[in-house]
Amino acid sequence: MTASFQHPIHTTQAVELPGNHHILETTRGNYKRESQFAQLPPEVLLLIIDHLDRAEKVSLLVTCSYLRRLSEPLLYRNLDPDGNWKSRQRIQLFRTLGERHDLLPHIRSFRGHLIPTSIARPSQPTQEIDLWHWDSRATALLQDEWFAISAPLFLQAINIRYLDFTDNIDWQEGGRWERFSRVVSGMKLQSLALSSTSQAPLDFTPILRGQPELARLELTCPTAHFDGLQEADAPKLKVFKGTWRQAEMIVPGRPVGRLDLGCVSEDDCQCNKEAIFQKLLQSSDTIREFKAGAHRRTDGNPLKRMLQLIIQHLPELVDLTMIAGGEIRAQDLLDEIPKLSMIRSLMILDAWIIFTNSPFGLFSGGSNHMKINTWEELLGRLKELCPSLNDVGYTQQEEFFMCGM
Repeated sequence: MTASFQHPIHTTQAVELPGNHHILETTRGNYKRESQFAQLPPEVLLLIIDHLDRAEKVSLLVTCSYLRRLSEPLLYRNLDPDGNWKSRQRIQLFRTLGERHDLLPHIRSFRGHLIPTSIARPSQPTQEIDLWHWDSRATALLQDEWFAISAPLFLQAINIRYLDFTDNIDWQEGGRWERFSRVVSGMKLQSLALSSTSQAPLDFTPILRGQPELARLELTCPTAHFDGLQEADAPKLKVFKGTWRQAEMIVPGRPVGRLDLGCVSEDDCQCNKEAIFQKLLQSSDTIREFKAGAHRRTDGNPLKRMLQLIIQHLPELVDLTMIAGGEIRAQDLLDEIPKLSMIRSLMILDAWIIFTNSPFGLFSGGSNHMKINTWEELLGRLKELCPSLNDVGYTQQEEFFMCGM
C-alpha cells in the first residue's frame, strides 16, 4: 500500500464547522494578486467561487496560490463522487483526502461511493476493470480493501451534515456495519441515505440515538430495523423512505410529513394493511407528501384499496405519487382522487389505465361515472373535479399481460 493511503489519526474531538470566515483567516498573509479578479475583496471572491461548478473550481486552483487557498476548501465542501464520476476521479479523491487531512473538516455533504469498486486494488495503478466478470468473493475482497481505506477518513470528516452512501453493497460483511456505525456516530447529521444488499438485520437504533438534528432518512435496506427506538431519538425527522414495516416503527411521535414507502416482496405485502396507516396517523405533523406502490395480485384490486386507505387516513395530502405496476381503472381515479380536497400534484407511474372503451373497463357505479376513453379526457375530468390539482403525470407500463391475451 502506498503512502497516499495511510489512515488518518482517529479523533472524536468536536471542532467548529469551518465557514467562510475560517477560509478568510487562513488566507491572511502576503499573497501575490496579479490578476484583476484576485484583487477583488476576498469576501466577494468567496461568494463568486462558491457558485462555480466543480470543474471551474478545479481550473481556479492552478491560477495562483492565493486563489487556490480560497477555492480549495470550497471544492471539497460538497462532494458527489457518484456514478457520473469516472473511476480514476473517485480514487484520486480518496488519495487526496488521505494525504490532506486538513480538508476533511471542510466536507459538509457527501453523496457517492464509499467503496470505489470499479477500479484496481489500492496498491495497483488506477485502471478501469469490469467487475461483472468477477466472482462474488473476489469482489468482496476488493471492497474490503477499499473500505479499510475510505472508512477511517470519515472519522475525521465529522462536520458532514448530509451523508448519502450510494454503494449497494452487503454492509454486514466483514464488520463493515460496525465501522459505519462508528463513522456516523461522530457526525451530527441532518440527512442520511443508505443502500444495502445485506440479508442480515442491520440495527439502526444506536445510530439514530445520536442524531438529534436528523430531518431526512432514506433507506434502500429492507433488513434495517429500529428495535428499542424511543421518541426522543431522531426527534426532528421529517422525511422517511423505506418499507411499510419500517415506517410503522419510526413515524409515530416524529414530525414526518413526507413518506416514500415500498413492500419488501409480495409475500410480505403491507401496502393494504389498515393497521400501518393507523400508525402513520401518529406522526406529530401532517403527512402531505406520499409516494407508494401496490403489488399486482390476483385477489381484488390492491391499488384501489391502497388509494382508499390513503384517502381515509391521509386526507390532507397535497402531493401523491402511486407506482401502479399494473392496471388501474380510470373510473376508480375519478371516484377517489376528488376526495383529496387539497391535492395539488398527482403522479401515476408504471400504470396501465383501463378506460371505458377497453374490454376490461367495466362500469364501477361511481358517482363521477362518464365515458373516459383517453388520458387527455381523464386529465381534463380530474382537473374539473379537483380545483386545486395543477400538476398531473402518468407513465405507462411498458408491457402488460392479461390471461388469454
